Amino acid sequence: MDVLRDPTHIGMFEPQDLDVLQGVFTRLTASKSPAFDEARARSLARSIITLYRHGVRDPEQIFDVLQIPSS
Repeated sequence: MDVLRDPTHIGMFEPQDLDVLQGVFTRLTASKSPAFDEARARSLARSIITLYRHGVRDPEQIFDVLQIPSS
């Protein structure tokens, strides 16, 4: 049952995946004012993870998709 040991099949990420996810999250939230509250931060994190799990692995693509235009 090697499939059960494969992190991609059980929802786990490798350290390099976490680096990408954290980098995108940090970049998206760095310029936001006022700071994200917990609910908005969690929602953004879920969106980043969802895109990543669906095969969008390029941090620039994830950033572009989720970037909120400045007013």
